Amino acid sequence: MGDMKKKAVMILGAGVMQIPMIKKAKEMGLFVIASDRNSKAEGFFEADLALTLDIKNAEAHARWAAENKDTYNISGVVAGADVAITAASVSSALGLPGIPVEVAERSNNKSLMKERWLKDGIPTPWAEEVTTLQEARDAIKKTGLPCMVKAIDNAASRGSRRIDTIDELSDALIDAKEHSTTGTALIEEFVEGPEQSVELIVWKGAHYRFGIVDRHFGFGQFPIETGHTNPSALTLDVQERLYRVVEDAAASLGIDFGPYKADTILTKKGPMVLELPARLSGGFHSQYTTPSATGLEPQKMALALATGLDVKKEYCERTKSDVTICKAIFPDPGTVRLIRGVDAAKKLPGVEQVFVMVNEGDEIPAYRNCGHRVCYIIASGRNATEAELNWQRAANTVRINTTPEKIYA
Repeated sequence: MGDMKKKAVMILGAGVMQIPMIKKAKEMGLFVIASDRNSKAEGFFEADLALTLDIKNAEAHARWAAENKDTYNISGVVAGADVAITAASVSSALGLPGIPVEVAERSNNKSLMKERWLKDGIPTPWAEEVTTLQEARDAIKKTGLPCMVKAIDNAASRGSRRIDTIDELSDALIDAKEHSTTGTALIEEFVEGPEQSVELIVWKGAHYRFGIVDRHFGFGQFPIETGHTNPSALTLDVQERLYRVVEDAAASLGIDFGPYKADTILTKKGPMVLELPARLSGGFHSQYTTPSATGLEPQKMALALATGLDVKKEYCERTKSDVTICKAIFPDPGTVRLIRGVDAAKKLPGVEQVFVMVNEGDEIPAYRNCGHRVCYIIASGRNATEAELNWQRAANTVRINTTPEKIYA
């Protein structure tokens, strides 16, 4: 049973990426209830109470929270992963701080999001939701080729790709629909330019800025993020333009409380918003690289707001001006034969974290989305050059050898 003097917070997700938030919540004096469908989730060892429950199951979470609110003094809920709808369902059921479920749904569904933005004049690539191959062909008459085919409500680029010819449409459409709970897909105008992730928290009408990172991509038509650099190297006036567009985009969706993060792109026409979920950033960004590079603490501020604790000034004040890089390394697809050098890499100067998501004997599939990444290295320096050198030294030290697949998927 929870310590009745303590407020309890529900943190949705208990994987490697959620461990920093669980630890920070405990530092702040909160009793941590972590939920995850994986009964062996690593974050469960850090939490005060482990709840084996699928974080995408909003109804089950709301029911459990309502039944246990008084027992544990549940005072707030935070989405540690891409589950703003579950967080909103819990906060709505318990009358806790949060956003309405319909706002969370809009921030999680690319079609509802686009509809609102296009109507409100927010700069974003034109897009349309489609079900059939014929509808997709008709939409492509408006976007032209190349275009993006995307899943409606998934994360980590699952079910998303660029197509350059109409012959690629059928496969892309099937993939996108399979990765959408709606059974539909999004056909989106293709725009080019450097991409960013922009993070803010809105409270009492003020938008607190937690930084912009530069995102890096590889793998051609599959938009797999290879990593990011924190903070962005963009000029302050360009960053200001990005923040303004993103703040308008959040207001358009009705996000008026708590964290949100936008994927943005700097096109020839100016900054555009690609998507904007009502949650903190993933990809080791809010968890690791932001506190490391800037000293800002978006997770602590989100936890304080959710549970009604005092929001301390230090959460949103920059105290450092380093550069932190988080990038993945990509072993050849196949069976993992050998993993070496991880501990040695962790001891190198500037190296903060090395995460290996596979074990010897596991299969690495052909890289098709961000969920297929298997090893991340986080390294810092006083500037981008130093951070990159430190990262490269670690990447050269880690060895993940595979036996190649006979047939590439």
